[in-house]
Amino acid sequence: MLIAGVPQAGKTTLAAQFDAICGDVPIRQTDSLIGLMEWSETSEEVSRWLDESAFLIEGVAVPRALRKWLARNESGKPCDVVIWIDAPCVALTDGQARMAKGCRTVFDSIRPELERRGVSIWRHHWRERS
Repeated sequence: MLIAGVPQAGKTTLAAQFDAICGDVPIRQTDSLIGLMEWSETSEEVSRWLDESAFLIEGVAVPRALRKWLARNESGKPCDVVIWIDAPCVALTDGQARMAKGCRTVFDSIRPELERRGVSIWRHHWRERS
């Protein structure tokens, strides 16, 4: 399972909730690569994580990693489910807003191919608790 979305959308929080419910879910966070590699190298590395099994991967680099995985693999699917979170929970900085636009553009471009290959796309919307 992959959790993707715009910056500050709650991807890490949702991953933690899966872990709390399911227990000991191995979670790979793309943010763990920040500062270790350039942006393109990060998405390439994350695309290789998709070849491994039994992981929940979350982060802003997921859409670009999926695009690289699809380009490298003419058939098959990188995962069974992608949870897409499109709305930030807080106001974004200008840089985060640009990153959000890029994430949406990439995800919108690969969504049809993911669906064609049988990947389920779930849209997640946070709701305020009463």
